[in-house]
Amino acid sequence: MLTALVDELGSIPNIQLTVLLDWRIEGVKLPDNSKIVRVSSQENIDGLLSELADNFDFIWPIAPEMQGELVKITQLFEKKISPLLTSSSQAVAICSDKLLTAQYLSGQGIATISGVQLDQFTHQFQAPWVLKPKDGVGCLDSYYITDMSELSLIKKNLTVVSDFLIQPYLKGDVLSLSCLFKEGQAWLLCCNRQFVVIKNGQFKLESCTVNINTDRETEYQQLINQIASIITGLSGYVGIDIIQPKDSPAAVLEINPRLTTSYAGINQSIGFNVAKAVIEMSENAPIIKKTKNEQIVVSIC
Repeated sequence: MLTALVDELGSIPNIQLTVLLDWRIEGVKLPDNSKIVRVSSQENIDGLLSELADNFDFIWPIAPEMQGELVKITQLFEKKISPLLTSSSQAVAICSDKLLTAQYLSGQGIATISGVQLDQFTHQFQAPWVLKPKDGVGCLDSYYITDMSELSLIKKNLTVVSDFLIQPYLKGDVLSLSCLFKEGQAWLLCCNRQFVVIKNGQFKLESCTVNINTDRETEYQQLINQIASIITGLSGYVGIDIIQPKDSPAAVLEINPRLTTSYAGINQSIGFNVAKAVIEMSENAPIIKKTKNEQIVVSIC
């Protein structure tokens, strides 16, 4: 994701990039118009970010939702002069909690998968179940559970039970929507298929195919229009994970107010520079011009 973003930004004339990297990350190739700031284990990252922020025209934070990291960084940058190219901290806070996201959307008539906080689960729905962190990323610590004995065993190994969400397992295609958002509006870039397997009772995302053919594009555009009107602080690139049953509307799994795995293949698949569009969106609505129509597989290492 970082490489794809830097490549897109690097192709824009008259831009100077500064990329913060953890000191342990090696082998990242950057374009000529960029420099690296290494962040050591001893440095105060919040202080460093705050110090650097006022020196730039735009800021694009990349961080996971886990443990409130993306919310914290977004709030830090919102206090600065330089504009963010991502969603507001309020929108990030909603989307960082999968249970809260579902409650927001279902309250406005959008299909989601019903769920409850694990410590409040009293067999509201039948097995099989999906158990996952409320603020999880990808399929990390996500379990497929078939009965109460499995659930009891997993619960014993959880540090904080209330941090987890349990839902009924819904069959269907696992898809994601790559989108642009701005001020209550949304634009669908492409639909992607996620290849998720179950190994030893846990979900694992192995790859995704970017820009699949679908006859539901109008339906998905209507869906993201609804989401934009509900969570108005969504901005820039946003990924939305859905389950598409065969004979019913898509159910929203989660909203990712950040770069996603699929982003890494968008430029190759549709010939559209997403990063350039996001920067231009600071002044105008995006003009989506696709110059390709290919499918690109992005593998998860």
